[in-house]
Amino acid sequence: MFIRDHIIIIARQSWHDGGKMCISRENADFDATTLGLNYFTDKQFCNYKEIQWEIECELGLFISNMVTDENQSGKRASLRNMVSYMFQHQNLMASKFALFYRFSDYYKRKDAIDQFPVFAGMIGQEYYSTLIELNALEAQLRRKERQQKVNIKSTAYVKKSLSPLLCDYYALLGMKLEPTLTAQKMLRLSKELPEFDDVQFFGEAEIVSRYNNLHVQLESLRDEERDIRLRIDRVSSTSEVGGKFTSMLRQVKQQTDSAPVEVSQYICPLCGHDCAEIAEADNELSAATEWLAAELQITEKYTMDFSEDVRKLNDGLRKIEEEIKDTLREINILEKKFMTSKELVSKREKANYAKARIMLYAEMSDTGIFETVDEDIENLKNEIGKLKERLAGYDLPNQLSKAQTFLSNNMNRLSHTLDFEKEYRPINLNFGLFDQTFDLYHHQKGREKIYLYEMGSGANWVSCHIALFLSFLRLFATNKKSPMPLFLFFDQPSQVYFPRGDERTNELPHTDIVAVGKMYKTIFDEFGSIEKDTGILPQILIVDHVDGHALEIRDEFLKHTRYNWTNGMALI
Repeated sequence: MFIRDHIIIIARQSWHDGGKMCISRENADFDATTLGLNYFTDKQFCNYKEIQWEIECELGLFISNMVTDENQSGKRASLRNMVSYMFQHQNLMASKFALFYRFSDYYKRKDAIDQFPVFAGMIGQEYYSTLIELNALEAQLRRKERQQKVNIKSTAYVKKSLSPLLCDYYALLGMKLEPTLTAQKMLRLSKELPEFDDVQFFGEAEIVSRYNNLHVQLESLRDEERDIRLRIDRVSSTSEVGGKFTSMLRQVKQQTDSAPVEVSQYICPLCGHDCAEIAEADNELSAATEWLAAELQITEKYTMDFSEDVRKLNDGLRKIEEEIKDTLREINILEKKFMTSKELVSKREKANYAKARIMLYAEMSDTGIFETVDEDIENLKNEIGKLKERLAGYDLPNQLSKAQTFLSNNMNRLSHTLDFEKEYRPINLNFGLFDQTFDLYHHQKGREKIYLYEMGSGANWVSCHIALFLSFLRLFATNKKSPMPLFLFFDQPSQVYFPRGDERTNELPHTDIVAVGKMYKTIFDEFGSIEKDTGILPQILIVDHVDGHALEIRDEFLKHTRYNWTNGMALI
């Protein structure tokens, strides 16, 4: 194997000798024709997994972790999964049900598909490391946001409960508390309360002012409560009237429905004249019935809307009632402990009592609320944004879309010289790369997708296999970042033209000989074209029954033939 500027020699012992492997590096001028068993005499043989890792390193396949979650076990991009893009064994070569080696196993199939962007040189380990880091940070962000929601509820409760205690204490000291303090600042302030001084704090103006303000607040809440109750009564009454009206209309409609107008003309049984008045009354009744049906739809709709309004008003009423209870509780404490208390006579005693209540509550409440996560969340969002921007730079969806178009265009170009039945021409082959189905289908105008297994004969199937895998080879060759070995193995591609097990081309019908010749010429020409376009000549190994003597491209075929395993000789 020639990689960059040196030759890689890989060998494996027989199973009887342990099955270990050896890898050796030689200069580019090494003569491979001199290679024999004695070359490996002083070479070190190791476990095949170690050699596999060394081969992957030589190819530039350094993806050691492809997981998307830091908690998952590691998964590597593997040389084994590369084989699915390089190898077509005999039963696969012309199969109509399968395209890829090892795809019958779900997990091997998934791995080979997932690792395609790596094999195509679109992404490397940095992409996956960034993805792992991104997923870890997003999981951390979700945890922080959950904690933030808990903190919001906790801080709201603390602020609601601690604020009146602080207000009472500051009022006793003749001071005003800042109205916009956060819960964190309140907890911090509760540990740094100003001390009471008999000389400095001698007045009662602030505590009386606080007491009066609470009463004003209480009256305002009660006004709001009365207003909501009145609105509830009005809406409920309207809803009840609407319900009765709807019920009445429904009864009337039932009566009109039970006696519908069945004739359009009335004749007097006595005089035989037309009774136009009755017919006109019927028309008015029909119009009224239509109005009634429309009115029912409107009233039923608004009756439902009223019930929702009542629910919202009741919800608001519960909140107001809760605020009234809290305000009354604060007023009662002020009256009993700070204004008419017989136990707490002096102002110092009152201040000490208020301070003790604050310290007790603060001690119970201070359970990590100071450790705000707001800043952490902001930092995480910034880091996540940077990682997403880095991943977007790879533009993987667009790369996959372009690769899919590339494969389709190349397959259809090759199809001109491959053997497809006339009913499928002009051929329009497509491959599901972007959607990761990895299905091959022909898109014929005016018809649905025609998948491989629906495409007629073995000639179509083998032509699809050849077109697809030659296109994969060209795709890998065009990207210098691709670690894929530019190598293909085809096992008996001409087998569909040996229906009776014939093994010589001179025993084939002329049309089959022509088809086999086109097949090989397409392969030879594509390899030459890839070398011309990329400067790299890929390698293909084909084992086949065809001896090439009856083909139009006989000379080119024989030039590429390395050995003729016939006349008792055997490859295996």
